[in-house]
Order: sequence, then C-alpha cells, then structure tokens
Amino acid sequence: MSINPDVDGIGPLGQQANGAQAEVTAPVAVATPPMPLPVLDIAPAFEPPAAPQAPPWEAQVVAVPARARKRHGWIVPAAIGAVGLIASGTLGYFLYTTTVQRDAARHQLAAAQATLKDTQGQLAARKATDAYVAMYITNSGKVATEYENEVLCDSYFTCLTAAQNALNDMKQFQAARAGATVPSALASADSQTGDALSAAIAADQELITGMQNNDKSKFNDGYDKFNAAMLSFFKAQSVMSAALG
Repeated sequence: MSINPDVDGIGPLGQQANGAQAEVTAPVAVATPPMPLPVLDIAPAFEPPAAPQAPPWEAQVVAVPARARKRHGWIVPAAIGAVGLIASGTLGYFLYTTTVQRDAARHQLAAAQATLKDTQGQLAARKATDAYVAMYITNSGKVATEYENEVLCDSYFTCLTAAQNALNDMKQFQAARAGATVPSALASADSQTGDALSAAIAADQELITGMQNNDKSKFNDGYDKFNAAMLSFFKAQSVMSAALG
C-alpha cells in the first residue's frame, strides 16, 4: 500500500481499485524562469581608429528654427533703412557741396562784377578824360592861333578880322567847356582856363569896339587887358599839361 492515497486508488491501466475506470488527466507543465546568460568581458579583436574631428569651418550647419527666423525678421527693414540713411546722407553731402560751390561761385561772380564795374568806371572816366582833353586841345589851339594873328596884324582890316575870329573861338571854347564832363583831376586847370577866357572875351570885345569907333584909348585899354587875359590863359594851359602828365 502506497503512502499517497491518490496513488493507492489507481490500479493498472488507469482503473481505480474499485473497478471503475479512472479519469486520465494530462500532466500540468510548470514554467521555470530562464537562467540569465553570463556576461563575458571579451575585448574586440580589432578597433577601428576614431574618425578625424572636422575643423571649425566645416562644422555642420544647423538649420535656424522658424521661430528664430521670425525673430530676426527686423534685419531686412533695418538694412533697408540703413541704405536709405546712407543714400540720404550722400545726397545731403552732395547738396551741401553743391550749395557751397554755388555760394562760392556767386561770391566770385559778385567780385568779378564789382571788378568789371570798377573797370567800366575807370574806362568811362578815361573816356571822359580823353574827350575833354581832345576838346581842350582843339579849342585852345584855335584861340592861340587867332591871338597870334591878332598880335602880328599890320593893318586895320587884318587886325579887326583876327580880333573877331579870336572872339568867336573863345566863345566856342567856353560853350564846349560847359557841355563837357570835366575830370576831377583837371577841374582846377579847367576853372583857371574858364576865368582867363572870360577876361579875354571881355577885353577883345572892348578892343573891337575901339577899332570900329576909331576910339584909340578904348582900343589901347582893350588891347592891354586882352594881352593880360591871354597870359593867364597860357598859364592855365601849363597847369592843364601838368595835370595830364
């Protein structure tokens, strides 16, 4: 008899002892955990060399995130603004330079105009001087010639004709002086000439009256005064010549 009562109840061919057919049951398999594999520290037979480190300039380009690109979106407008400032500054400099050059040109033009005006004034004064001198020489030559004829005359007719011609020439000279522009440098000589001519005209008229009326005393008085006036006239010519020199 077996110790296990379950075994004792089973007879041959799986029948129970009491003669009934015993129920055949399959054995139950029990799972056992796998055994851990032992870790073996085995060095590799060959280790490849480490890859060379890439230089800094060949570093991998890291894509900029979209957020970062949005964050730097102000760069383009700022760059455009900087270009605008540079352009406006350049235009401002050109404008300043042009303005300075324009002002300098205006000053030079004003100086040139002033110089031209001064030159024109000098030319006008010179022209007036030349015109006055031409008038003076022409008329004074006529008066001097007729005075010489009056002094050298030897008959009543020739002396009266010379005296009348001298009177006409002296009156024309006074009229020419009155209509001429007298340069300031010649004003004194011109004034002396005018005074001498006025005295000579008055004396010559008295001389002519004495000849026409057969008045010897009037003729002699007029003749003396005429000679004195003509002496003053020639002195005025000397002053004029010195002023023109």
